[in-house]
Amino acid sequence: MGRHFFSAEAHTPADDVREALGDAGRLVVNLRKAGPRAVELLNLFDEIADGLQDLKAAGMDVRVEQARFETVQLQLDRLKRRFLAEAGEAFYEAREAAQPDRERWWWFVDEAWAQERRQKLRRVFIVGAAVVGLLVIAEVLYELFLAPSPEMREALRSESQGQYLVREEKDLAAALAEFEAASALFPDNPEYWVWIGVLRLELGDEGGAEEALSSARSLYSSDVNFLLKRAEVYRDLGELDAAIADADRAILEDPDFAWAYYARHSIHLARGDTRSALADLEKADELAQESGDLRLEAVARFQKAIVMQMVSASPLPTPLSTQ
Repeated sequence: MGRHFFSAEAHTPADDVREALGDAGRLVVNLRKAGPRAVELLNLFDEIADGLQDLKAAGMDVRVEQARFETVQLQLDRLKRRFLAEAGEAFYEAREAAQPDRERWWWFVDEAWAQERRQKLRRVFIVGAAVVGLLVIAEVLYELFLAPSPEMREALRSESQGQYLVREEKDLAAALAEFEAASALFPDNPEYWVWIGVLRLELGDEGGAEEALSSARSLYSSDVNFLLKRAEVYRDLGELDAAIADADRAILEDPDFAWAYYARHSIHLARGDTRSALADLEKADELAQESGDLRLEAVARFQKAIVMQMVSASPLPTPLSTQ
């Protein structure tokens, strides 16, 4: 009986890429309970990326394989929290050993996940601060302006527009015109004069600034209230050194005024100093309890929780990086 020989096709580099794509696809959809073995996915991604680069250099059409690779990458991006939980310290050890290029993003999914958490918490912080601000504004408006006159509505419109022009458009001259219009309607409102004074100073009108700030100071019941309002305006303008200086002076003059510490915490946050911001919120909470200011006590505790979440979302050094 004759012997029959069967020849199989040679295993090509393209077959290697397709096989690695299949392995990666199976692993990424089965990350749950994969444990440290999840790190193999990153090595497969490296193998696929290198293989596709070589095939392209050889002139091969790899559009189908490239599309499959992008799909698997998207799956990892959506599951990066699960991946990090499964891989644990093995992920950091593998990255230390591989020393990958930054362009291979899959080796840096921990940074992407931390950035996503910070963004989510920042949105929560902004919404929470806006809600608190709206509640305070609503209470003030209800108590003082239950039925605001047309003049009052126009002044409030000018004030709101002026603040928008400062914070969003950075158009200080146009903002100054809005606050001057508001002060013309209500010249006894000290807040308008603070805005006018600081804006004039920013625009180089030192004489006009001094006159406006003098008017503001005379209308406030205390220097502390004047300093805190000017600190708030400086903060909104991004003049954080001037803002913190005014807040510090206000606290020096009245160290038991709880709202001064609450006001200063927002400046510390703008400077990125979360530790000092938390210390000020702790002090505001303590003084609010002593004085029976239930509203400030609630607001300070809510804000403290938000800031603590922001701190916990910051990426910590990896075990290897501290060795």
